Amino acid sequence: MFSLLFAVLIIPSLLPSTLCVPQGVWETIQPPGTSPPGCIDSYPGPFGYQPVDHPTPGVETHCIKPRSVKAFLRHGVLTDDLGRIGSIVANRQFQFDGPPAQAGAIYTGGWSVCPDNLIALGPQRQFYGCACADKEYLYDKMIASYCRPIFLKIVRLVEC
Repeated sequence: MFSLLFAVLIIPSLLPSTLCVPQGVWETIQPPGTSPPGCIDSYPGPFGYQPVDHPTPGVETHCIKPRSVKAFLRHGVLTDDLGRIGSIVANRQFQFDGPPAQAGAIYTGGWSVCPDNLIALGPQRQFYGCACADKEYLYDKMIASYCRPIFLKIVRLVEC
């Protein structure tokens, strides 16, 4: 009788660790509205992106560096070369996570590339860059007075 009671008490404590499932957002969540006219939800091949203050014509070419993000766009979902999902997370920051996308992610889809080579999220092409120390973080909304409006322009990545 004692060994049966012992087994019943021990086994339930083991179950939670064996049934763990990664927490996060698996579904594609798009912002309301459609992409701006002429924008496409899939892009042929990898690209980089850079924040710019004002849209300019053409696509710049950049050398691939060790920390370059190579992005891919397929059916409105943005991923990087590690398979992480480009999303707007709970604090409105744009980042790559997962898969799955970070728990509490607000948008995990709805991305497009427009004819002027800007990245759009749903109907919006404007984002916000917020400096912190020596890095600039990207957001879909103005989160602080020190942030600046920006656009995300695609760049062609090449081996140099």
